[in-house]
Amino acid sequence: MRRRRRKQKTPEQMRRRANRRHRFFHMIGRLFFLGVLVAAAVLALTIFFKVETVKVEGATRYTAEEIIAGMNVKQGDNLYLWNKVKESDMLLEKFPYLQTVQMRRRLPDTVEITVTECSAVVAVPYSGGYLYVSAQGKALEQSANDGGLPVVVGATLNDVALGRVLTQENGDETEALLDILQNLDAAGMLEQLSFINLSDLTDIRIGYQDRFDIRLKSINNLSYYLRFAQTVIDERLSPSDIGRLYWDAQNRLHFIPDTADNVARSGMASASTNATEPAVTDTDTGSEDGAQEPSETDGGASPSDGENPSDGADEISDEPNDG
Repeated sequence: MRRRRRKQKTPEQMRRRANRRHRFFHMIGRLFFLGVLVAAAVLALTIFFKVETVKVEGATRYTAEEIIAGMNVKQGDNLYLWNKVKESDMLLEKFPYLQTVQMRRRLPDTVEITVTECSAVVAVPYSGGYLYVSAQGKALEQSANDGGLPVVVGATLNDVALGRVLTQENGDETEALLDILQNLDAAGMLEQLSFINLSDLTDIRIGYQDRFDIRLKSINNLSYYLRFAQTVIDERLSPSDIGRLYWDAQNRLHFIPDTADNVARSGMASASTNATEPAVTDTDTGSEDGAQEPSETDGGASPSDGENPSDGADEISDEPNDG
């Protein structure tokens, strides 16, 4: 039997084969070197970078020891093998009065935690007592009493977890509450808030400075209405004025003098303070600079009570911009 003759390879083919072999061993060498580096890095992280010190800054309601004890990261744990975002979120829920949590790793062995805190601005009836809520809508604490906070009437809350922000899933009243708190906070009006009555979302009532009953037909254009009401109170009404502010169908703002008792009563559930009110007379305070002046009328009617103020009502032109 004749032996097959091996085909001789050309120099070019041999050169290509040698290059392929060289590249293969070069790649193996690089992978091996990379593996050594990774192993060394993991070993260094495991052995050398361990948590020895945890610092907490900005906390007043909670002690540093309480916050550190509430973490999953303990002394001796690896400095890098944990998730900062998850740890921060866990602390925000575990300690409701924390508003923000920021964590930083400082080589070789320190974790720095910087927190800011929030405070309760309203009390919402809840489970036979009250739920304290922050300006951001975060559920902070359950209490048997309102703690002297402005009370929110008409918002029904169910199964609220402390440390979490209220959601619109709790109903339209809760959505309105969140919007109102946000806009009051932006307008700098929260500190002088007296009450919020959401029993009727077409007749929202906001108590301000224990002297004024601000009434809104909805939360649309809320920022504009609150800003305008605040301007009127600060610049056009006197420190002794007490009464009701509301907008008529032509978006004109009216002020009706009233008693402090009736203003406070407006913050109660299903308030009907005007059923027994005597007739009142108002005086004209003019219109907002730059506002469009609507045609003169007899003062309009209260959108919630159906009453007509007497002639010469305190009427303030107001044309909100829907944009």
